[in-house]
Amino acid sequence: MDFLLIGICLNWMLRKPPGLILCALGIFIKMLPLVNSGCPRVCRCEGRFLYCESQNVTELPGNLSGAMGLSLRYNSIAELQDGQFTGLMQLTWLYLDHNHIETVEVNAFQKLRRVKELTLSSNKITHLANHTFRPMPNLRSMDLSNNNIQGLAPDLFHGLRKLTSLQLRYNAIKFVPVRIFQDCRSLEFLDLGYNQLKSLARNSFAGLFKLAELHLEHNDLVKVNLAHFPRLLSLHSLFMRKNKVTIVVNSLDWVWKLTKMDLSGNEIEYIEPHVFESVPHLESLHLDANRLTYIDSRILNSWKSLTSITLAGNSWDCGRNVCALASWLSNFKGRYDGNMLCTTPEYAQGEDVLDAVYAFHLCEDPSDPTSANAISTAFNNSDKTAHNSATITTATYDVQDTEGEKTTDNLMATLPSEHPENTVQIHKVVTGTMALIFSFLIVVLMLYVSWKCFPASLRQLRQCFVTQRRKQKQKQTMHQMAAMSAQEYYVDYKPNHIEGALVIINEYGSCSCHQQPARECEV
Repeated sequence: MDFLLIGICLNWMLRKPPGLILCALGIFIKMLPLVNSGCPRVCRCEGRFLYCESQNVTELPGNLSGAMGLSLRYNSIAELQDGQFTGLMQLTWLYLDHNHIETVEVNAFQKLRRVKELTLSSNKITHLANHTFRPMPNLRSMDLSNNNIQGLAPDLFHGLRKLTSLQLRYNAIKFVPVRIFQDCRSLEFLDLGYNQLKSLARNSFAGLFKLAELHLEHNDLVKVNLAHFPRLLSLHSLFMRKNKVTIVVNSLDWVWKLTKMDLSGNEIEYIEPHVFESVPHLESLHLDANRLTYIDSRILNSWKSLTSITLAGNSWDCGRNVCALASWLSNFKGRYDGNMLCTTPEYAQGEDVLDAVYAFHLCEDPSDPTSANAISTAFNNSDKTAHNSATITTATYDVQDTEGEKTTDNLMATLPSEHPENTVQIHKVVTGTMALIFSFLIVVLMLYVSWKCFPASLRQLRQCFVTQRRKQKQKQTMHQMAAMSAQEYYVDYKPNHIEGALVIINEYGSCSCHQQPARECEV
């Protein structure tokens, strides 16, 4: 202010250019504090985006007008009061996750019409009143996960026609009200996983014409009825793993574009034969870790577009009803898990389904010699099928399900005529022989690899063997020489009668030396 006053005085008194220069300089200097004062001390400002994170803030900082983005993550805010964001009319995104928010009043988000993204996850919210989010008609993404929301008010999402993503996982929601998403016509992603849902109403998801992905995993649902998802024309992924589902039905005759369905980790014992006829475009199906004992042939015929399926971890009955599944797997060109084990009967318990069909001749007809070849081909192709390459084999069977209805196939499944115990023993002998041969081949392979990779070690080994042999030969030679040195030598002198006197007188005569075997003397 002083510079400004001086400049005015000089301009008024002297009427010279220095007065104008000082006046402009004073105005610029006085504006700098005003610009800096727009960013609160507890925040980090990047233009009009404010990041007030991890500052243990308990209430909204002041002087936030003009902000287009506000992040208050990892603070200690406990309540959102009415009109708390009234001055932030330019705000386009608001992050309030990882606080201690328990209460959100009805008019807390008044005048936030431009907000497109709202995050309230990882708080302690237990209830949200009707029309809480109505002041934000342009909202595109909302995250309410990791709270303690007990229930959803019927008109909680009313007016959110532009909402495309809604996260509600990790709450305590027990029921989804009818038509609660009626106004969410643009919603494409909905996550209700990790809640306590026990049932679904027929029109709980009505109005979600653009919904593409729905998550309902880790709930307490006991029944799946595809009629609960009517008119979801755009839905392509449905996740319902880790529930308590025991039965899958469809009480509504309609067709939808679902391509992926996950029902793994449930307790499914029965699937209506016509269920999958309403999803002709299904490409990926997860049915592992359930309690299925067989698959109806009508279901198998409806799996025309499948490219991937998981069936492991079920209680497969390797009796008459397994033939239809074995035939389908032999012709399946996609990917499936190979860990399908028989639970019953006792003689096939623990065996792979396709192995049991081949080993126990479960699907052979004595009057038709082609059936044995068909099952053998199915068994040989099972491993290749698991790696996305299978040879098409035409093998059809006529199998009766538990209700006594015959399928449209041609071959009657029969039990083996020979005793299963003898077959199992033969199978064990063959398996043991193959194991021995395999062990021998492993030893040979190890020697070959050692010879190729470690030639110096082998040379040293051979040198050690040669050195040991030489030492053994030297020891044998020493023993022989010691035995020869222990033998006795003596002189056998036999003079004749003529030379006797000469020998006595002149001390000469002829003598012969003889080597006798060693003798033992006793003293």
